[in-house]
Amino acid sequence: MKSLLIFLLALLCINSFGQNYFEYQKTFNRIDNDVLANDLKLATKRLDTIYNSYNFVFAMHCIKGLQICCLQNDSINADKWLRKSFKQGVPLWMIRNNEITSKVFNYYQTINTLKLYDSLNTIYKVSVNHSIARTIDSLYEIDQRFTNKVNNGFVLFRHTIYGIQWLKNNKRQFNIIRELIEQYGFPGEKLIGLPEYYQDSLEAYKNVMFYGPSIEDFRAYFMFIHYFSNPREDINNDLIQSVKEGFLQPNQFGAFNDFIARWGRGKHGEYRYYNVWHHDPNQNNIPEINFRREKIGLSTFEEQIRNDEIYKDRIKNKTTNKLIILE
Repeated sequence: MKSLLIFLLALLCINSFGQNYFEYQKTFNRIDNDVLANDLKLATKRLDTIYNSYNFVFAMHCIKGLQICCLQNDSINADKWLRKSFKQGVPLWMIRNNEITSKVFNYYQTINTLKLYDSLNTIYKVSVNHSIARTIDSLYEIDQRFTNKVNNGFVLFRHTIYGIQWLKNNKRQFNIIRELIEQYGFPGEKLIGLPEYYQDSLEAYKNVMFYGPSIEDFRAYFMFIHYFSNPREDINNDLIQSVKEGFLQPNQFGAFNDFIARWGRGKHGEYRYYNVWHHDPNQNNIPEINFRREKIGLSTFEEQIRNDEIYKDRIKNKTTNKLIILE
């Protein structure tokens, strides 16, 4: 209870000082509602607020902004978001193969920006902390090796030898990443950029065409998910500043807490759901969950369910690459 009180006080203090990525995410939630209401002009005005107020914009949101402009044939704003996309690491092949953003190749206003792709992409590369990225890549490779053994290894060893190795590795990597968080912030997209996987069209093309261009960094995020898949104490007091500064996405923070709530009961006390990944079995808690979600910038749980259902339909109908990305 004391830990929860400290966390809520920290949240209150953060919200009291200036613009932050809680408000950033709330703006994109409103943009979703504009898109679904077919009010793209209002969505564009909200995008202007993001563009003018935040130096760092997540890659998927750059693509989203570009899609909204292209659907209106707003070539001037499309050029603005195309430049921003390249500066945030969005690969040219992805712009070319998305059925909405491919329109930029027909606009006179975007010709120069397309020619400048290499130099704009260099700005992205310079912004990435390559030393930390190499550390995370190395840890993630080890994580995937141990995880693969647990999931696909010899069946009698999965929950014995391999399982014990996996748990030890999760804790070791968690401690390394936590030190990075204390010094730099959470090592996500803002700090270490996107995985190199996305730069290789031969490797990523099929997945992006099937699941859509909602690209994001997942390396440290997945390692934390693995760590919190067993009873653990939360580190919300360390992570909340990273959410506020854009190093950690609100949905990722919520997912960590869902795993802690699901697996942490008993040993480390009772934790609270955000209903991002795992859901609170008690439906009466939805108002409290929505209150927690709103504090970190997430949409309501009902809106999340709505978007999830829309996404499932898009997968089924193979339209993920033809429609605007939703949160």
